[in-house]
Amino acid sequence: MTTPLRLQHLIALVKHGHFGRAAEALQISQPTLSKSIKGLEADLGVKLLDRNHGAVTPTVFGEHVLERAGALLTADMDLRRDISLLANKELGFLSVAFGPFPSVMSGYTGIARLLAMHPGIKVATHVAGWREVAQKVAARDVDIGVAEISPVHGNEKFVTEPLEQHRGYFFCRPGHPILKRKPIAEKALFEYPWAATRMPARIATHMPDTLLAAGTIDLASSDFVPAIELDVPMQLPELLAGTDVLAIAGLTMMEHAVHAGMAVGANPSASGTSKLRIHLFE
Repeated sequence: MTTPLRLQHLIALVKHGHFGRAAEALQISQPTLSKSIKGLEADLGVKLLDRNHGAVTPTVFGEHVLERAGALLTADMDLRRDISLLANKELGFLSVAFGPFPSVMSGYTGIARLLAMHPGIKVATHVAGWREVAQKVAARDVDIGVAEISPVHGNEKFVTEPLEQHRGYFFCRPGHPILKRKPIAEKALFEYPWAATRMPARIATHMPDTLLAAGTIDLASSDFVPAIELDVPMQLPELLAGTDVLAIAGLTMMEHAVHAGMAVGANPSASGTSKLRIHLFE
C-alpha cells in the first residue's frame, strides 16, 4: 500500500543516497526501511530505485513519485488536521508568517481577535522579510502569510486577498537639517539615508534614477534597498536619535514618538506631479 510513511521513507532514502544513512536519520532499522521500499515498489508495480554497492538513485518512476510525494504528504497532513479540529471542537494549531510592517501594525491585533473567537486554538507566529514569507507559504512551512504580495502576483498556487493599504510617511529626529527647508521638496529626501525594509519594484519604479544617499536598486530583483535596511521596523525613534536618517513608517507606528518629541514628520508638500507613493503593504 502507498502510505504516507512509505513515501517519507522514499524521500529520506533519496535524500541520503544510502540505506544505512537514511535508516539512521529515520531512526529505524535498515531491514525495516528496505521492507518499506520493497512494499512501495510492489504496490506501484515499478522499480523506484537503482541500487549500486549500497548507493541508491531514483529511476524515472522514482523521480515521478518524488515529484508527487510532497503534495500527497501535504494533503494527508491537512486532512489529519481538519479531522483533529472537528474532533476537538476547533482545538487546533495555526502557523502564521508576518512580513515586517504587518507584524508591527496589525498582525498581533488580528491574532488577538482570532483567539477571542476561538480561545482553544494554538498559534505560532513568525516574522520574516516579505519574500521569505511567500517562500514559507509555498513550502507549507506556515498556514498563512500576511505580507507584500508582489512575489506571488499571478501565481495560481497562491490564494491571495489584498488588505487595506497603509501609506508610508517620513520621520526624522527633532532638529534634523531637512526641517529647515520649508516647504520640503521631494528631491531633498534623497539627500539623506533612509531606514526601512526593502521595497518591491512597484514602489522602486516610481523613484528617480539618482537615489543619492537614500539607498540602491537591487539589480537582480528590482527591489529598492534602503541605506539602512531593517528586518522589522521597530525602535525607530532610537535609530533616528543623533543621526540624519529618515525613517519610513506608518502614522500609528510613530504616534507616541511624535507626541513624546522624539520624532518629527518630514514629508514633502503635496504635489499633483509627485510620483513617490509608498504603501507599506497590500
